[in-house]
Amino acid sequence: MDANETADYVELMQLPIRYGHALDMLGRARNRGDDALYERGQVILRDTFAEDFIFEELSGDPVNVHGADGWAEFCASALGTSGGTQHLIAPPLVLIDEPPVERDGVRLGGRATLRSYVQASHTRPPAGEELPPDTTDSTPTLPSGTNMVVHGTYEDECVREPGGWRIRRRSLLYTHVESRAFDSGR
Repeated sequence: MDANETADYVELMQLPIRYGHALDMLGRARNRGDDALYERGQVILRDTFAEDFIFEELSGDPVNVHGADGWAEFCASALGTSGGTQHLIAPPLVLIDEPPVERDGVRLGGRATLRSYVQASHTRPPAGEELPPDTTDSTPTLPSGTNMVVHGTYEDECVREPGGWRIRRRSLLYTHVESRAFDSGR
């Protein structure tokens, strides 16, 4: 493997990791009303997704949300009702379908496919209770409630743009979803 091919694999492997961190920032930002954290999550998504990005499918159901900012708003609305989220995304299987072409020292074009396993935890307050304000970084927002964990696989189509590799199309296929009550004893 030459240096360019190694760099492609490393850059492609970072895309799902960046995505997971951005989602957790967006949900927390919405819960806190923290515009700076929300913008930080949006910037990460803009650097992760292609200009013509579309999230196509969520476990068999069409979603068709377009663009990094559209997906940021969709996720912030959905995740902002959680006391916290954590998206653990495994290193992806990277398949470079068409390597970039170098012209005048610039690498352009290229297509790749990624498959990443995910376990995404979403804490919710007990039934009938409101989500308390998220005011601290040192303790969880919720002392008790339900932890919903989504297990699944992200499938991505990636392209190389002038700024580097980006996800153009993304789908999430659930393996299963589980919910567990928790009580931290606080």
